[in-house]
Amino acid sequence: MASLLQLEDELIGYMRQYAMELQNKVNTMRTFQEEWMTRRALGPADPTAYVANPLISFPLMRRMYTDVPKLLELAREEVKQAPLQELIKLDLNHISKIEFQTAASGLLRFQNIYGLNESEMANGMLYGKQYNSRMSAADCLALATHLLDLEKGKPASKWLKVALDQYENKMDPVNRLLQTGRSQIYEKLGLNFFAMHDLPASRAAFKKSMGWASMDDNTDLAKHLVNTIAERLVHVDNCRGKNLPPSKSFLRCRYFREGSPFLRWAALKLEQLNIEPFVGLFHDAISPAEQEDLLRLTETRLEHRKKDSYSVEANVDTNGSDHVRRIHQRIEDITGFDLEDSEPLTVSNYGIGGQESIHLDCEQPKHFIGHFTEEYRSASVLLYLSDVQMGGYASFPDLGFGFKPSRGSALVWHNTDSAGNCDTRSLQATCPVLLGNQWVARKWISGSGQWRRKSCRM
Repeated sequence: MASLLQLEDELIGYMRQYAMELQNKVNTMRTFQEEWMTRRALGPADPTAYVANPLISFPLMRRMYTDVPKLLELAREEVKQAPLQELIKLDLNHISKIEFQTAASGLLRFQNIYGLNESEMANGMLYGKQYNSRMSAADCLALATHLLDLEKGKPASKWLKVALDQYENKMDPVNRLLQTGRSQIYEKLGLNFFAMHDLPASRAAFKKSMGWASMDDNTDLAKHLVNTIAERLVHVDNCRGKNLPPSKSFLRCRYFREGSPFLRWAALKLEQLNIEPFVGLFHDAISPAEQEDLLRLTETRLEHRKKDSYSVEANVDTNGSDHVRRIHQRIEDITGFDLEDSEPLTVSNYGIGGQESIHLDCEQPKHFIGHFTEEYRSASVLLYLSDVQMGGYASFPDLGFGFKPSRGSALVWHNTDSAGNCDTRSLQATCPVLLGNQWVARKWISGSGQWRRKSCRM
């Protein structure tokens, strides 16, 4: 450590020499600037009248002809290389990551054993004795980052907050160079709160990160997570039953007859939940016999396909039974869409904690030419094959509502807007099952021409 201190002294000396050379250059440029600005301020606003005087025009021509080239030459000229070369050729390879981690772990071990307060340590207080020392914001951030690497989020958040307390405005240019500015500290704090599932605190930290960012800072991650967290907070309230579907005059329950000629004679009960994008709940859309048939066809083929959904599922062949064929025809009647290019009907079971996280079923094609991929899904249909004792709400975070579906109903929503683009407002999720289990059948409706068939839901 003593040799590192000596090395730091050498660096300070080289930086001082290099800075002096740079300062001389800056002083010369500033003298030019101030003299020219003073002269220009004495002239009238009209440049034509100003240069009409030969005692004005000749000096102007001389400056532009003789002075400006020399000024530009000065601007391009490198300062003396000696101090710079000594500075950049220093070998720091002997200072390894392991040595840094050892130093950080030692300091944190000291804090833990003696029960020291982070803020007091940062201001020079060690075990009741005040020292003439102070940890910078960058020091505290480094300790917090080390703790984050060890997945110790709670103590890391304390050091991140101390880093903000220790921040000095005069050091802002240096901190921006070192990527240790307030914006970066708040971003790490937001990510840490996010990992700890404290969504309100995480969102607040990301907003602070964007507020302190400069033009050169990349805030794309913070902006993305602010929006994502907002959706998750709404989703949580949806799952808790706090955001029920809105009661609006233009939303109504009615008999649905316009999908096909068959529906004119056997209308379905539609509860319209949203107009654009269309979200509708069709009650008694699938009979008990059809529900039992889907469960029978898949009971021996269920398998885990997704890591985080806690669900098992299996596909159902379109011609698996007469019941399945009728279900497909009913989906076409309800939606008005062709199912020929769509993925198979899938039966899923969600046990305790089973859920579908917030997602968008539609994947935007790069070009609206030719046949689109299956992932370009114009609409989605969920057929509910069971009731859930607790949990299992359907959630639309961007639309701001959720509800508990009932057995035999069909939830239908559009994933594309009237221009054929994937509509981010159709974000959907299924809340965790708290008691019992939930059986659903899902049909994704794909096909490049479906958006042309999209009907107006008024």
